[in-house]
Amino acid sequence: METGSRDKVTHVVKNGNASFALVSPLNNDTQFCKEHSEHLTKHGDAVKDIAFNVENCEHTFNVAKSRGAVVMREPYRLEDENGFVVMATIQTYGDTTLTFIERSNFKGNFLPGFRAKVEDPINSLIEQPSFRFIDHIVGNHPLGDMEPTVQWYEKMLDFHRFWSVDDSIIHTDYR
Repeated sequence: METGSRDKVTHVVKNGNASFALVSPLNNDTQFCKEHSEHLTKHGDAVKDIAFNVENCEHTFNVAKSRGAVVMREPYRLEDENGFVVMATIQTYGDTTLTFIERSNFKGNFLPGFRAKVEDPINSLIEQPSFRFIDHIVGNHPLGDMEPTVQWYEKMLDFHRFWSVDDSIIHTDYR
């Protein structure tokens, strides 16, 4: 309830430049809970949204939109005493979304409204890992769906391939 939201709670785990936001519903009679439950039922434990820091959120969003990206949320601002961020969200593959975040006018810890918590005592007992950044993200795709997804990222966001693998290189017993 620290954020004032009665719909959801978000805990952020941050190490170096890598941040993970873990979101859970607080009430089972809200639209967020319904959407969260449907996603969990369909995908199990999964990532719903991937966020990228961008220099200019509106420009990045408008370029993707002009290239045919499905808009989930137009650019908007969040602000507090530490400044503001500009965010926008598009649909990627499946039920995964991608949020652009422009943070150049924000000096806080994560996003407006988030507060640092007291240090967890367990951290004094174990060696701390050190993440400098997230270098790649893996998404699971049905057979034959990887190439269209790669092409989508190349077209919408000007990504480029620097390494490729296929099922002859990476696979499980379940293929």
